[in-house]
Amino acid sequence: MARPLVRDKEGVSTLVSLIGVLILVIAILAVYFGFIVPKFAGPPLRARSGDDVQVDYVGRFENGLVFDTSLLAVAQDNASNPKAFAFGWHPPWQPLEVKSVGSGEVVKGFDLGIQGLAVGDATTIVVPPDLGYGPADPTKIFVKPLFESVPVHLTMDASDFSATYKAPAVSGANTTDPFWGWPATVGVSGSVVTVTNSPTPGQIVHPYGAWEARVDSIDDGANGGVGTITVHHHLDASSVDRVGFRNGNAVSFTVTAVDLAAGTYSLDYNNPVKGRTLIFEVTMVRISRVA
Repeated sequence: MARPLVRDKEGVSTLVSLIGVLILVIAILAVYFGFIVPKFAGPPLRARSGDDVQVDYVGRFENGLVFDTSLLAVAQDNASNPKAFAFGWHPPWQPLEVKSVGSGEVVKGFDLGIQGLAVGDATTIVVPPDLGYGPADPTKIFVKPLFESVPVHLTMDASDFSATYKAPAVSGANTTDPFWGWPATVGVSGSVVTVTNSPTPGQIVHPYGAWEARVDSIDDGANGGVGTITVHHHLDASSVDRVGFRNGNAVSFTVTAVDLAAGTYSLDYNNPVKGRTLIFEVTMVRISRVA
C-alpha cells in the first residue's frame, strides 16, 4: 500500500526562518552601506587651463608688507597685516575673477600657481620678477644722501623764478621754498634773480610731504660763497616700502632702500611691483568649467 504524502511542517518552518534571516541580513547591510558607511565621491574638480575661477588672495612683498588683497578683514587689520605704501583702498572687497585660466589675464606665476587647486584649497605662490611684472628700470631708481647739502643762495632768471615760486620776482620780497617749506628772500639785479634760503638750525621740514628731515647746520660762506644747508633725512630700515609719494591716487615713488652705513636712501619711480619677488597667499573660491 502506498505511503500517503505528509507535509513536512518542520522543514517548511526552517526554510521560512532562513528566508527571514536572509531578508533581515540584506536589510541590515543595505542600511549599513547606504547610511552608515560614508560614500566616497569622485575626485574634486581642480582648476585647469581654460576654467573661469574666483580666488581670494593676499599679496605681500618679501618683507611681509601687504601691497594688495581681496579680503576686507586683511585690509582693515594693520596690526597683523602691516601695509606697504603701495597698498590702496579699493572696495568692493571680493574674490578676484580670473577668466580662462592660462590665457594671461593675470601674471604667469599667479596663473600657474592656481592651477591644480580645488575649491577650498589654500596655497602660497612665490612669483619672481620674470613670472610677475618684469624687471625694474634702473634709470628710475635714484640713490640720494641721507645728509643732503642744499645751497643757501640760488640764482636763476625771472622766468625760472616765476615757474618755481608761482609769483613774479620782486627784489626784497619774502617767499617760501616750495619744496622744503622754509622762508627765503628775493633779490633782483638786472636779469639775475637771487633767492636766499633762511631756515633755522634744528628746523623740521617734510620733503615731498612724506617724511621728516632736520636742518642740521647752515654755512653761508661754504662752497665758494654759495653756502650750504645740511639737511638730515630721518629715514631708516623701517621706512623701506612704507614711505613714498603719490600723485593723486598713483604712486610716484617709494623708498625701497636705506643704507645707514653708506649714508644713502633710494627712491624708486618704477611701478612698486616691478622687479620684486611677490608672495601670494591664495584660496580657491569657485571653479566654473564649460564641458
